[in-house]
Amino acid sequence: MTYPDFNDFFSRSIIGGTTEYEVISDNHVRSYTNSGNSVFVTTDTFDVLDKNTASWQWKVLIPLEANERLRRNHDFAARIIFCKSDGILPTQKRCLNYVWTDSVEKGTVWVNPWNSKQINIALRDSQDGVDTWKEEKINLVEDFKKYLNIDIKKIWGWGVITDADNTRQIASAEYKDFNFQ
Repeated sequence: MTYPDFNDFFSRSIIGGTTEYEVISDNHVRSYTNSGNSVFVTTDTFDVLDKNTASWQWKVLIPLEANERLRRNHDFAARIIFCKSDGILPTQKRCLNYVWTDSVEKGTVWVNPWNSKQINIALRDSQDGVDTWKEEKINLVEDFKKYLNIDIKKIWGWGVITDADNTRQIASAEYKDFNFQ
């Protein structure tokens, strides 16, 4: 299933400052931030027992210069977040952040320094270059079990994030071709 139109299913959620999200086409969005942090997110729930594989393409246009493992630098030019919810409270959400890092080596996994119920997984790093499309494919069921030790049946919501509120820098990325199988 190719994900439907970003305009129909996604909304902006401002966390600290603003990130601009421009919908280029139905399944393609460009982000830009100058010291902001907002999420382009959908709470469109889907069953991962039927569609457990997520794939997409992304590229960083303007990278950050920061050690993202530190709380004061915890920003990413490109991030995809998938969340499972155990209730209505924000503290009942457990999330995986697939990130494109500046200084953390690809393959590194660490606990989000702002929220211990979120795990960061570095799929790309500065060695992957700027303005170059990269394709990803992940298994959500396997990753939630591996990194959070939980069995999931549904994804509560997911989104893209370009943020620079901690580092006070400029960052930009593009995301496209989201598909769930």
